[in-house]
Amino acid sequence: MKKIATLFPLIALLAACAGGPPPEPPGPPPLDPVGTYDCYLDVEGQALDAVLTITGEEGAYGGSVSSDMGSMPVSDVTIDGQTMSFVVDSPDMTVFFNVVFEGADFSGEFDAGGMGGFVSGKKRVG
Repeated sequence: MKKIATLFPLIALLAACAGGPPPEPPGPPPLDPVGTYDCYLDVEGQALDAVLTITGEEGAYGGSVSSDMGSMPVSDVTIDGQTMSFVVDSPDMTVFFNVVFEGADFSGEFDAGGMGGFVSGKKRVG
């Protein structure tokens, strides 16, 4: 009986280990980009502040970007995990954005036909 009592902790440990590794933690929730973001763009070393507004619903997002240069429409918004791509059509060019969200903030890059830079944004609360 004494042998069984001394083996019980070992058997319990082996049984606990036999269950395999713990399950993976859940990933982030699906990205819902709707909202207004204060943005900073670095355009070849020059700073530009803008406000990005995303409206709509999954599969039908749109919006606008406003800055000192005026307001321009946002189109072709696509979501892949925590990454959002979108297009801004200005009177002079088409600008392609690709950003990655971390919580309510994002950072990424943009390209306007050879001219590009970095962009970051912080979602407004309220």
